[in-house]
Amino acid sequence: MNSAMRFSVLASGSTGNAVYIEAGSTRILVDAGIGIRQLQTAFKEIAVSPEDLQAVVVTHEHSDHVKGLAAVVRKWKVPVYATEGTWSKVQGFWREDEIVQVRQLRSGTVFTLGELAIEPFAISHDAEEPLGFCFYLGDEKLALATDLGYANDRVREAMRGAHKLIVESNHDLEMLRKGSYPWHLKRRILGDKGHLSNDSAVDLLADVISDTTEAVYLAHLSQENNQPDIARRTVVAGLRERVAEYAKRVAIQMTHPRQPTALEWVRNRRFQVSSR
Repeated sequence: MNSAMRFSVLASGSTGNAVYIEAGSTRILVDAGIGIRQLQTAFKEIAVSPEDLQAVVVTHEHSDHVKGLAAVVRKWKVPVYATEGTWSKVQGFWREDEIVQVRQLRSGTVFTLGELAIEPFAISHDAEEPLGFCFYLGDEKLALATDLGYANDRVREAMRGAHKLIVESNHDLEMLRKGSYPWHLKRRILGDKGHLSNDSAVDLLADVISDTTEAVYLAHLSQENNQPDIARRTVVAGLRERVAEYAKRVAIQMTHPRQPTALEWVRNRRFQVSSR
């Protein structure tokens, strides 16, 4: 059987984020925002050995994306792939006498990691140098963009043509506005360097999904200002209104803070493998 790409969202939300991707013999982790025990449990649930990891790729330095990073590097001896800005914020996780392999990333510069080609693209978030990513194996494409205040033309261009997309659907606007967060935090979330609302996720997805899109994974839901059923209902209804020709066949999947998604092919139809 030819090489194929599979992935699982191991955890997603304000309490921690991590995504596992494999392509042929290549095994990587995107972000390590949960503790090592939760990571080990998640890997066990999808029947993957974390000892086979070859790298951890970091989107940005906020704690819900990196709080387990040092532990992962120490335990599994993997290099860190991050922008210069992100690395400047996390390098203090290690003692001066510890050796950490670091590979610097630049937005717009495609690099290879084993059998994967990876395209980093800049996103708008209140971090030092945050990134989204597209992952390629042959003609297969997986796109990931969470923690962004808005999706500009470059983000949209990068994400088009993906077979699977992992997209932020952080908050319901009414829940956020009526919720208990202080105004300065609400303003941050709603700003151009904050987080995508359910409605903003619809706007992005309506622009980037196409006849190649098989599924969308709604990610980074706020536990305080969103609910899975609200996010899913908003996105399904919005896509049916905006892009009815695609909405009927694109599966909308949810991600979870403490439960990994099933290990899925990026292109289910090509291999005719059903979801577990």
